[in-house]
Amino acid sequence: MNLSKAILIASALIIFACKASKKSTKTIASSPPVGPVATNTPPAKPAPVVSVAKSADGIHAPGNEELSAIQMEYKEVTLEKLQEGYSIYKTGACIQCHSPKNIYKRDVTHWKDIVDDMSQRAGISGPQKDAVYKYVLSIKASQPK
Repeated sequence: MNLSKAILIASALIIFACKASKKSTKTIASSPPVGPVATNTPPAKPAPVVSVAKSADGIHAPGNEELSAIQMEYKEVTLEKLQEGYSIYKTGACIQCHSPKNIYKRDVTHWKDIVDDMSQRAGISGPQKDAVYKYVLSIKASQPK
């Protein structure tokens, strides 16, 4: 009987010791850090500001001013889309037939018809036509007064 009691007490002590060590590990692991925590993450960089020198004919690469101006009406337009439109207008399909035309000389109401007509002649896709149109609108919207 004494041996049985000794085994029972020893077993209870072992179980107690195991539980106690698990609790202390959990307590240490879950305690909040003290003081500032160092991270390896660099601070977020602000978005680059794209500023563009305007040309006398309105044919220039779009920047933040043109993007902000077009987004007043077309919120989904991106700078990349405007840059695509500029590329097509300045060096792409448009110049295969003629030089780039002064964007400032034509009223915004005429540009829809002009782009529709010229896109058919140039054989550009619908998304490319939209990029050119949005580019022209962004230039017109930011046109110096």
